[in-house]
Amino acid sequence: MRFPRRRISLPIAVLMMTAGCAPRQARVETDPRGGEVVRRQLEALARKDLEALQRAEAVHFANEGAYTYDTETLDFTASPGVRISVLEASTGGFSALAQAGSIECGVFVGTADPPRSYAVAAGVVSCRLLSI
Repeated sequence: MRFPRRRISLPIAVLMMTAGCAPRQARVETDPRGGEVVRRQLEALARKDLEALQRAEAVHFANEGAYTYDTETLDFTASPGVRISVLEASTGGFSALAQAGSIECGVFVGTADPPRSYAVAAGVVSCRLLSI
């Protein structure tokens, strides 16, 4: 089934374009390390892994009364390409970093020191682009 083509007069087309009805191309800024889309994917992976680590550490704390450095004892596996480092673990809290490519994310819980200066709120994953 074919639909008839409709023609739009030039004044109507100009009016539609000035009113914002014309399709616009999204501008995406890229960085020299790969591109915005790749950076966002890496950040999403690192965030997801730190949030999963937080949940696994909370279960460990509930069972053992302390957080742990040993991620292998937790019900947790990092995504491929994401490196997790637990920097501090005690009865009072834990802090950890995740690195995925040029993205680094950090989180801390309880009385643990923040892993980096950009991590300012306990329990909230914060990320930054590494300057390589």
